[in-house]
Formats: sequence, C-alpha cells, structure tokens
Amino acid sequence: MRVIAGEAKGRRIGSLRNLGARPTTERVRSAVFSLLENTGIEDKRVVDLYAGTGSLGIEALSRGAKWVDFVEASSKRCSLLRSTIKSLGFSDKAKIHCMKVEKAVDILVKSYDLVLMDPPYTSEPPHWVIHRLYSLAVPGAILALGHSKRHVLESKYQGITFMEDRRYGDIIFSLYRGGEV
Repeated sequence: MRVIAGEAKGRRIGSLRNLGARPTTERVRSAVFSLLENTGIEDKRVVDLYAGTGSLGIEALSRGAKWVDFVEASSKRCSLLRSTIKSLGFSDKAKIHCMKVEKAVDILVKSYDLVLMDPPYTSEPPHWVIHRLYSLAVPGAILALGHSKRHVLESKYQGITFMEDRRYGDIIFSLYRGGEV
C-alpha cells in the first residue's frame, strides 16, 4: 500500500495483515480525497479516528495538512503507525493517540478542520461517536465517514449535517459539515 499523492507520493505505508486492520484501499482513498479537494487539505488540522494503518491521515499529511492526530486502540497498530510516520518524515506534524475512540472524543480539544473516520465494518455504525464529532470539529469543518453499504446513517447528527456520499463497492464514504456552534 502506497501514498497516492503529494509530498510522499509513491512511498510505502506500513501494513501487516496479522494486525487485523482493513486499510482503506488506494482506490477508495483516491476517490475520497478527490471529493475533499474542493474544501482543501493544505494547512488543515486533521484527526484520523480508528486510524489502523493511518492511510487516511498519512494521505492528508502528504497533501499538505498542517497537523494530524491519529487515534488507534491497538498498541501493535500504534507501533507500526509510529514507525511509518517516522519513515515518511512526518513526526513533527503528527501525534499517535493509542486509545479507544470513545476516550479520545472526550480528551481531544475542538480544533479540527477535517475529521476522518473509517471504523471496522463488522460492528454496527458508531452513531454515538458521530453524534459527538461536533465536539472535535471547528464550525464549518468537514467530516468524512467510511461505512458499510449495509449501515444507514442519519442526515443530521448533533452539530453536523449530511452533504453527500459516494459508494465504492461495499463501502460508502459520507461527507458531513459541522455547523456553527
């Protein structure tokens, strides 16, 4: 798996099959970031929830994001992510929070222009997390949420409103915009 565009284009993103992560494919990442191009990535503060290999957050860094916080519960995946971030030269623009998303949403401060979230598709969609995303995002922030085609998301959650979505096989990425607070 490689970075698609930007400063680190073509460089390898660390991934180990035995860590149980389902990385966002290059095809889907490319499509998602094409959608996000209209809102801009450069100089944005980003959080990558359920980071896994960090492919979404790393892509944002490569495309000019100012800062990315990665949230991942697995200590093995966090270790791999730290190694990848260091090898790509992004250590001064990123922090890995090795904790569950539930805890991170309570701890991280409201300062993100872009929230990326691609949780495991085996469980029900984390509606409770989506309801709380407004607490992480600045007004007008974009929230990109990956989910299974079997999961139906609401058109409005507390503080965020549906913009559009795109389907890529069994995967849907829904874009929401944070409202004024």
